[in-house]
Amino acid sequence: MRKTTSKRNQNNLKKSARATDKPQDDIALAKSAFITNISHEIRTPMNAIMGFAQMLQNTGLNEKQADYVNVILDSGKKLLLIIGNLLDLSNLQLGKTSLNLGTCVVHELADKLWQHFHPLIRTKNLEAILECAPDIPKLMLDCEKVERVLSFVISNAIKYTTTGFVALRIYAKPLEAGSVMLCMEVADSGIGISADKIKHIFHVFEQADNSITRNYGGLGIGLGLSQQIVLLLGGNIRVQSTPGKGSRFFIDIPASLVPEQRP
Repeated sequence: MRKTTSKRNQNNLKKSARATDKPQDDIALAKSAFITNISHEIRTPMNAIMGFAQMLQNTGLNEKQADYVNVILDSGKKLLLIIGNLLDLSNLQLGKTSLNLGTCVVHELADKLWQHFHPLIRTKNLEAILECAPDIPKLMLDCEKVERVLSFVISNAIKYTTTGFVALRIYAKPLEAGSVMLCMEVADSGIGISADKIKHIFHVFEQADNSITRNYGGLGIGLGLSQQIVLLLGGNIRVQSTPGKGSRFFIDIPASLVPEQRP
């Protein structure tokens, strides 16, 4: 009788847990759908603002007027980028994002990223460190999504580092025949993250501290979006950090070798 009762209780608990999870899932789906709708509603008038600002830029403006138009365009680009990130996040959460696998030459990806970020790093008088293992084979990957994840994490590293360095390190570890684990690390000597905040760092709209929003800006979308993309790629992302000394983000993504390089 006790065993039967215990088993019945366990089944009831499971049913209760599923019933509890369903409203939470419904809320998450409703939230994602709302973000999608509101993002589209904002994007339409923003595109009009950007279009007319670009037309205005080509008229006979004096120097002050030209500066005003440039501010409008720069602010519009930033807002459209935020809206794009929100839409991408919503699509990921709704399961509407697919992978576009193709040949990825990792050292070319690393060089492309560094050509973009190196000047930004040097502008802040930081040391820029790029270490990409020369023996990484060509991989079957969605290279654009990998690039996007690294861009988010590197941008964060630059934003929150005022002295020291920003580093990108990439290498590959062999798995079973015909595949590897692509291992990427973004390290910095920035403000760091306290232990009690790390568990929230990949939550969307979360930052390590409210004061960060005031001092550095941003909505806290990038790392949450990065984690969703990494999960879609079948990988994982984690962080080690010491407040006042910096952070290290580790991104591991499994990938197959291109057919001509398989044993």
